[in-house]
Amino acid sequence: MESTLQPFLDILREVYVGAGAQHTFVIDNAPDTGILSTIKNISAKEASTPSHDGGSTIAAHTGHLKWSLDYAMEFFNGNQPHWDWNDSWKRIAVTETEWAALQEELTEAYNRIAAATKNVKDWSHPAFVKGVLALLPHAAYHLGAIRQLMLIVKQHKKSTTGLQ
Repeated sequence: MESTLQPFLDILREVYVGAGAQHTFVIDNAPDTGILSTIKNISAKEASTPSHDGGSTIAAHTGHLKWSLDYAMEFFNGNQPHWDWNDSWKRIAVTETEWAALQEELTEAYNRIAAATKNVKDWSHPAFVKGVLALLPHAAYHLGAIRQLMLIVKQHKKSTTGLQ
């Protein structure tokens, strides 16, 4: 199982951490393209800026990703959580301190999931396997959303400040 599992862990690392010096399969093979490195380059103000009135924010996507990894971790721990999905989207705006803490919390949640995945001995439950596999497209989707929001927020910032 270890040889089968390693590609999953490599791609999960790619999406969350970035390429490093390795070849990529999902993201750009450039520095700062994983979720954790992408959000590291965003200020709290930018992370709290919606693309439009009522739109989502980078902080909300980041909070949702952290929530989803914590939710998945409950299954790794043998629990059947009944969390409210809407709660995962409540953190819309953050201060600089909250933003730094949220980034650290997401990093820790990713590290816990990666370590837990390595330690799974029983892969015989199809729903568990599907849940683990779903971590990849879910994270990739939110990375794309965060990167698009980042472009919109930075373009908006340029247009309102006159910077080019």
